[in-house]
Parts: sequence; structure tokens; C-alpha cells
Amino acid sequence: MIKIKKIIPTALLLTSISSAALADNWNVGASASYANIDGTASDTQVGPSSTVAQTRGATSGDADFPFASIFVEYAKTVNNNLDMIIGLDYVPFKAEIDSRSFADTDKRSPLAEGSPATGTRQAKLELENYATLYLQPTYKIGGGTAVFGKVGYIHGDVKISGGNTATGSTINAKDTLNGYVVGLGVQHNINKNVFVRLEGNFTAHDDVTATDSTGTKFTADSELIAGKLSIGYSF
Repeated sequence: MIKIKKIIPTALLLTSISSAALADNWNVGASASYANIDGTASDTQVGPSSTVAQTRGATSGDADFPFASIFVEYAKTVNNNLDMIIGLDYVPFKAEIDSRSFADTDKRSPLAEGSPATGTRQAKLELENYATLYLQPTYKIGGGTAVFGKVGYIHGDVKISGGNTATGSTINAKDTLNGYVVGLGVQHNINKNVFVRLEGNFTAHDDVTATDSTGTKFTADSELIAGKLSIGYSF
């Protein structure tokens, strides 16, 4: 009986230690990313008095840009080595993806009288309300360090603004941007509450469309590769 009385407190103590070690956590933090976006675009011009449309050949290009984000996560402890994290990453600022200016020719002119008009086309692409919902399995390798994979769904808004002196058109359009993201990374715990992460992500977006003031329709698709450094707090 005496041995049982001694064992019970010890068992309770070990149980409480084990529960604390396997406790679930909430994480919050901020990230800085540097990204390269690579895309392909085409446009279709329609004559002002004709239903005949002319489609340009697809053009491609890429742009580099930085952006910042904040995140909140729920970390479910599966066992001593594995955490399953579900999180939401949000870009609270408007990010300018690219701003370009180049020569252009109005392909609608041959449909009417005169020679094709030439001029300059300018366009600016801005990204806002960009959010990622993701699942992040995290495997602890020891010494406060862990490796993880990521898979998620993204949603955002794209604003396209600019004008074309060749066609006399302007554009000020918005479209939604959806897609998926996959990534890999490493995390290191500085102490029991603070951690840092370094990761690389690949994002594939669906098509974005916009129409300018003369009825020219633009279509573009894009892929994004980003390096990301994060600092977070766990509680």
C-alpha cells in the first residue's frame, strides 16, 4: 500500500510533464519575402466598327519584388517528433509587382482607314489582399531545429492600371488571383517561445483577365517563386 501511494504521485507528475511536452500551441509572427514572378500575357484588339478581333502572340516576362506578411497558426502536436500546423498568412500592404513601358502598334487601324498608329503602352500591376491558407507538417530533428513541408491555397486581388497612346486607351481594372502553393523550409527555436524560419515556396496562379477602355481584352497567367524569412512567437 505504501509503494502504491508513492507510485501514484510519481505517475501523475510524469503525466503532467508529458502533457506539457505534447501541448498544442498558437503561433503568431511576421515574414519578409523576396519573389520572382514569371508570366505570359496576350491581348485581343477589336476594331471600333468591326467584330473582327486580332490576337497578338503571347509575350512573356518576369519581375522581382519584395513584400511583407503576417501569419497566425495553430500547431497540433501529433507526437514527440511531429507537429501538424494549419496557418493563415496575409499581406496587409499593397505590393507593386511590376511597372513597364514599351512601344506598341495599334493593330485595329488596318480595319479602318490609314496606317497603323504607333505609341507607348504603360502598365502597372499591383497585388493586394493576398492571403494563403496552408497546412504545414513539421518534423523535429533535434536541438530545437525542425524541417517542414507546406501546401496551401492562395487568394488575392490584382489591380492593373495604365494607358496606350497608340490606341488612345486607358485601363483601370481589377481581378481575383487564385492558385496553390507548395514549399519546403527549416525552423529553429531560439527559446521556448521564439522561433525563426527560412523557406522557399512555389506558387502557380490561375489566369487574370482585364479589359481596357477600347474593349481590348488582356489575359495573363503567372508563376511565383519566393524566398521567405520569418520570426514568430509561440504560446
